[in-house]
Amino acid sequence: NKNDILAFKREPHRHRYQDVGDVDNDGATVTATTTTLLSSSEVSTGNSPYSWNLPNGNVRFESPLSFAGIEVRDGRLKSDPASPPPSSSPSSMPSSISLWDPTFLGSGGSGAVFSFSTSRPNYFNSQPSGPKDAAPTENRVDDDDDDMVAIKVSWKRSRSSVENECDILHSLENVPHVERCLGVPNAYPYEEGRVMIALAPVVVAKSSDPLSDGGITSSLNNVRRGAPQRNAVRGVVEAMVGMLRVGVYTLDVQPLVMADTGEVMFIDFTEAKHFSDPLTPSDESSLVGFCSEMIALIPDALSDVAVEDLVTELNGVRVSGSSRNDEMPPLPEKVVDILENMWMDTL
Repeated sequence: NKNDILAFKREPHRHRYQDVGDVDNDGATVTATTTTLLSSSEVSTGNSPYSWNLPNGNVRFESPLSFAGIEVRDGRLKSDPASPPPSSSPSSMPSSISLWDPTFLGSGGSGAVFSFSTSRPNYFNSQPSGPKDAAPTENRVDDDDDDMVAIKVSWKRSRSSVENECDILHSLENVPHVERCLGVPNAYPYEEGRVMIALAPVVVAKSSDPLSDGGITSSLNNVRRGAPQRNAVRGVVEAMVGMLRVGVYTLDVQPLVMADTGEVMFIDFTEAKHFSDPLTPSDESSLVGFCSEMIALIPDALSDVAVEDLVTELNGVRVSGSSRNDEMPPLPEKVVDILENMWMDTL
């Protein structure tokens, strides 16, 4: 659809994301290439467990869903600090959390995504049927967005990609404007060979129109002019430099941007990879592609702003310990050269 992101409106207005497709040269058209969104008539839901028949497979849940390795601490969803490494069995983890009221968000090649609440809905025991017949909006608990978590369920063939996504996101936990993976992958209980990962935050779309206040877009051209657009440019640059500092790139760049504020969140890291230092020829080629993808997000009118933001970031990360984020390593000099050659010459 013209000037649109793949999103759908359902009360309450809670959407973490939908995978976005290709944007044309002027950033106006988003094509549905990776995600299938289904209407209520196309999604089969059960009583308990909840179930969905999707193009790539079936997904079902009990409500509540018990997810091991994450907890609510200080009012926030966090990984359990005592959780073992991802190779360990979730059953050996010291804690788990109950997640309620699954809502279908979207499905793609790597899996299907659902939002859950950490708070028990006040209508849960009074309703005889599943999500299609849930209580009206006014009877739902209006949880803060921090109480929401997204659960991504892999298909059998995409298990390794989804596990890789969680591993990559753990390495990006100190990088701004990037979603988080909470805990470690859990086995999907209804079919052997599939896994679930927990993702946050759940991005809230208050409107299905990406150009309106509260709308979500994948194009910075659709962000409100002025400070919001400049905020979005800064977010793109900060995320790019942060990812490169921890040795990660992706050629499937997928931003979500709040149209009225310019807040940026990068999602879907199933195709992301680590690179080594010194760079291999393959890594160098991939980094050029990643930087090109990020450059393409910047509106022409804001190229000067992007260069200024990049200079600021590079001045802060050339020497270890001089960065605002001391726990993150400096950029390898070869990566700095790629950034300067591409961004300074292109923008």
